[in-house]
Amino acid sequence: MLGCSCCWTTYLVGACVGLPLLSYLWSFLTAPGFKVDGKHVFITGGSAGLGLSTAKKYAQAGAKVTIVARSTDALAKAKDEIQAVAKHPVFTQSCDVTDYASVQKAVADANTFHNRVTDHVVCCAGTAMPGYVLDQDISIFRKEMDLNYFGVVHATKAALPAMVARNEGGTFVYVSSGCGLISFIGYAQYSPTKFAVRGFADALRNELQLYKMNVHVFYPGNIDSPGFVQENKTKPAECKEIEGSADLVSPDQVAQSMIDGVANGVYAITNDLGIWVLRILGNGINPRKNTPLEMLLMPVITIVQVGYVFYMDYVVSASRSARAKKEKTN
Repeated sequence: MLGCSCCWTTYLVGACVGLPLLSYLWSFLTAPGFKVDGKHVFITGGSAGLGLSTAKKYAQAGAKVTIVARSTDALAKAKDEIQAVAKHPVFTQSCDVTDYASVQKAVADANTFHNRVTDHVVCCAGTAMPGYVLDQDISIFRKEMDLNYFGVVHATKAALPAMVARNEGGTFVYVSSGCGLISFIGYAQYSPTKFAVRGFADALRNELQLYKMNVHVFYPGNIDSPGFVQENKTKPAECKEIEGSADLVSPDQVAQSMIDGVANGVYAITNDLGIWVLRILGNGINPRKNTPLEMLLMPVITIVQVGYVFYMDYVVSASRSARAKKEKTN
């Protein structure tokens, strides 16, 4: 009996180690790679931060790059940076992604300039204006949804018809956020827009298999960018405490993580351990990166989730008590 028990233990340990390794090996062997030489990439929010870094990495890989943003001055500066590492002329155009007609024109003009329909569409444009729901004007909620979500829809709708007509496949990359997997105090106007991006990507991942196109959704952590500096100006203290003091990651590093995910054929891409855990918890009915490994980790991750819910609520409860004490003192 003891020998039999040892055999089963050996088999179980072997399966727990071997299956995740086999899954990783299969993913490695079937990875599509990042073959963009001569391909046309259209990037929204490409004049700064993650968008600019992404554009430079595509350019270095030989892609024909188009970037759009609202500021003509920022576009001119970004164009010089990208052109310095590009083998093809870079196309830029001032474009408000909240205006569908503006995006349609930008895509059409870019296709004409490069003499090639878009192959990759990367949606980086976005903004965050954290705050308390009670204090914020309703216009902020609409502004964030228009930019963060409808900007993605507009770029997709503008580019997709010509890509389908060409019948050569294509790739869409949507930048969501860690806040597209978790939401808490301060992000009531932001998280819903990033959850919406995730929902759009989930649907398109399935739908665009009709045309042999690939869809990826990226959940980055905090990026060392002008946008992050701006959002911290209105971020509630409780929000900052729950977020913690994780190190900011440079746009170049974040862009590389996103591109690595695309190259490896990963649907839901992450670059942060905490967000990776959130992605496993909230994966939904979507492909997993390593199903055996994630199944093994799920019991532990569930315990972590319960602890984090307690922590988030504790932070807000402590803040409520501090406010009450301050009011009583005054």
